[in-house]
Amino acid sequence: MAEFTSRSFYALVTSALTRLESDVDAAECHGVLCGMLCSPDGFDTAQWLQHLTNLDEQSALEPGHALGELIRFTVHGMDSDDYGFAILLPDDEESLLTRTDALGGWCRGFLAGFGVTRGAVSMSAESREFLGDLYKLSQVDPHTAVDDFGEQAFTEIVEYARMGAILLREENRAVTTGVFDYSNLH
Repeated sequence: MAEFTSRSFYALVTSALTRLESDVDAAECHGVLCGMLCSPDGFDTAQWLQHLTNLDEQSALEPGHALGELIRFTVHGMDSDDYGFAILLPDDEESLLTRTDALGGWCRGFLAGFGVTRGAVSMSAESREFLGDLYKLSQVDPHTAVDDFGEQAFTEIVEYARMGAILLREENRAVTTGVFDYSNLH
């Protein structure tokens, strides 16, 4: 099993999406997954695959498939006591412009996965603020952002998005517990 944070995992997810003829990049794919995992509606693998690839069968995720591993790593990271969750973004060796663009895609994906268009159910003020901030981040022009902010600001924004996702999942955990059995993934 590949380490989620390994340099090659982003490339593995990108390759898997390409093979499934998806027009969604790896960061946005992960954002959709995270948003669905945080949603009070719960997570449905078939719905996630349908959104990404127009496939509606979980069977597309054969054992060891990068997307199945992505689900496993993400759920484990979000639910672990050590806050081990990481946002899937290009490697640090990639340009800040590339990583900033990917972060915007992750934010757009998160919002789509969370389903903010259906109207938010009862949420804390902090959660509503977090979703509003993700919306603003999803609209940022990466060229302008790179000119205005540096590496440290990017790192702080990624950390904010990471912790916000963990907290939103925790807030909605009581609603989503038992909706999906993650252990059945191959």
